[in-house]
Amino acid sequence: MPPLKWAISHSVWLDEIDDGHREIFEDLARLQEVLVNVGVSTSMRSAMERLCSCIREHFAHEERLMRAAWYGSLRWHRRQHNGARNRVKEFVPGVNRGDRQAGFELIEYLSSWLHDHTRLADRMMCAFLRNDRRSIGKLTFTTGTRPATACPWVDARGDKFDPSRTPNRI
Repeated sequence: MPPLKWAISHSVWLDEIDDGHREIFEDLARLQEVLVNVGVSTSMRSAMERLCSCIREHFAHEERLMRAAWYGSLRWHRRQHNGARNRVKEFVPGVNRGDRQAGFELIEYLSSWLHDHTRLADRMMCAFLRNDRRSIGKLTFTTGTRPATACPWVDARGDKFDPSRTPNRI
């Protein structure tokens, strides 16, 4: 298995989320290095604990951001996180017992899951968050029944004009 490394192809173009993903990849690579070079040891258990903690904190951070921005797909996104949380929990006892195979299976699962999750769910979420931060999602348009003469009309140069005196150019 090649060493794990975060790449620009995993970017979601929101620095705080990309930083969290980088940290998860670093922790995965650390666990992989321990499994390959050191084998069964307390460092394996500690690498596993660090990875689980990092995942827990990152998912919680994403979910707080989505809640704060009233992200419409929060439930769907949270279900994906919960699925990954539950799957990772299945590997923890094996890794803590020193089962290197469980560690390698965890690495394979998480690297594949992260690849898929960042490319769709996280990119959708981050696009929404970027727009929300720019307030694009908060624009509202109102329409009314006022006559055309009640509105201030301006042309492309910003000069005022009266639409009722403009000839039709259709």
